[in-house]
Amino acid sequence: MASPHRRRSTRSTAGTTSRSTPGMSMQPPAARNSWPDMAKRPAPTRNDPIAAELNTLAQAIKRKQYSAALPRLTALRQKAPRDPRVLWMLGVCNGELGRHAEAIEAYAAAVKADPKATPLRLSYIQALQRGGDYEQALLEAERLIYREPTNFHALRMRISILMDLARWDRAAELLAELRASPVYQREPLSSRATLLISAARLAPDHREPAEAIAELAPLADDPSLIPAMRIPITWHLGRLHEAAGDYDTAFAYYKKSKEIDRLPWDPDDHARRVDKLIECWRPGCGIPFADRDGSRLIFILGMMRSGTSLTEQMLAQLDAIHPGGEMNAVSRQVAQSDPVFKGVLRPLPYTRANYTKQRIDAMASEAWTYYDAVSREGFVTDKQPYNYYYVPLIARLFPGCTIIHCSRDPQDTCLSNFFQSFSRPHPQTHDLEWLGRYYRDYQRLMDAWRALPELNIIEMPYEELVADPRGLLTPVLDRIGLPWDDAILNFHESDRAVRTSSRDQVRRPLYKSSVKKHERYAAHLAPLRRGLGLEE
Repeated sequence: MASPHRRRSTRSTAGTTSRSTPGMSMQPPAARNSWPDMAKRPAPTRNDPIAAELNTLAQAIKRKQYSAALPRLTALRQKAPRDPRVLWMLGVCNGELGRHAEAIEAYAAAVKADPKATPLRLSYIQALQRGGDYEQALLEAERLIYREPTNFHALRMRISILMDLARWDRAAELLAELRASPVYQREPLSSRATLLISAARLAPDHREPAEAIAELAPLADDPSLIPAMRIPITWHLGRLHEAAGDYDTAFAYYKKSKEIDRLPWDPDDHARRVDKLIECWRPGCGIPFADRDGSRLIFILGMMRSGTSLTEQMLAQLDAIHPGGEMNAVSRQVAQSDPVFKGVLRPLPYTRANYTKQRIDAMASEAWTYYDAVSREGFVTDKQPYNYYYVPLIARLFPGCTIIHCSRDPQDTCLSNFFQSFSRPHPQTHDLEWLGRYYRDYQRLMDAWRALPELNIIEMPYEELVADPRGLLTPVLDRIGLPWDDAILNFHESDRAVRTSSRDQVRRPLYKSSVKKHERYAAHLAPLRRGLGLEE
């Protein structure tokens, strides 16, 4: 096993992750998908044998039915393995489903099939950025700019990627050049707005918030901008007003960003699904364990915005620990055993008869391919927050694994979710009362898992972690047999790529300003308190 010393890496190891994380160019998602002509694909000809099927699939993608379209596209690729239209659609579906490695592969194949198609190259760069491979994304952007020096979208993407790499000075320099150029002036407002959104990322650390607010405020209600464009605009306005200490205005903008594209969510239906999940995995359920030892896997889970990214980033400073990021290795296996066909619901393992010894071993074997791809040596972390649904299944798939449960003050957790613009749909985050009810279901699920005799969960309260990181993390290191190293406390100096919505936070030293953050917004949180059961 490798010695536990400081790691230095410039590339994300999370090739199969689902987010971010908060997408992931690490800015609000609408800004990444708003380029003109990005969705154009080569038109089918009259004698095209797959034209009809492509048109049907295009409509499914337009309706955001990515899960339904993906298997049909995969089959269609067998018929037309080098058709850029098929490859482009595969890239879209995989990307929207958080399957970043697959999206990157599909877009790369599309570019190879049609190297002169600029929209395909832009899609490929976007996929690399969302997948956390910022260095390769930057290289591809530079290549496109070399071929097309006045391509506004490539120039803007290069700036955004440099920000992802924390190369703020260079990003600011290129931003000023682009804004002063004729290239920027001749673009329509919808394109110029994407650059203003990127420019807002410089504030407050590298630019005055007031300047960014003055640029974005007139666009927040501009009827010429599609709703998806106004989401990141209003989100940044909330963030910037919060940085300026104007909490009432910040809350109003955050709320507006959630209302622009409010997704449906049924708290009662979710509660019933949680009931079924708890019943399936009750003590004595008889579901067997896989054979392969799982002791080199570390699962970091809990509600989103509860400290999972911070915990992984700190542990990842040891060379013996290889960060996988937010991986979908477990949920993909569940989706095959307990598939869902309704909206954006998570697949949940609540059909006990499906989890036979043969199926458990097969699930474990397939999941291990993703973890082994991160590293075949030392320990691998999976910080997919939603893995909290699968805790007893994880214990059976990977016997001996370490499970860390990150938690945080309920109101702080829910408010942070409400204030975040995520790269993928999380409909429960669009309403404070929904969030409160969702949190209560999460709490009772974790209570049920703690009561299971086969589980030994390490608790990681956020408030205690930022106050006493050594005291909280030493039991984790003791569990896996590694000594303490002060490099853990210097996690913010790491240049490891982080693709989640907590990316900027883990580049700073430990801070406590997010503790009891909800108190600044108490006047607006009655719906949340109702959802949490704190008041009628």
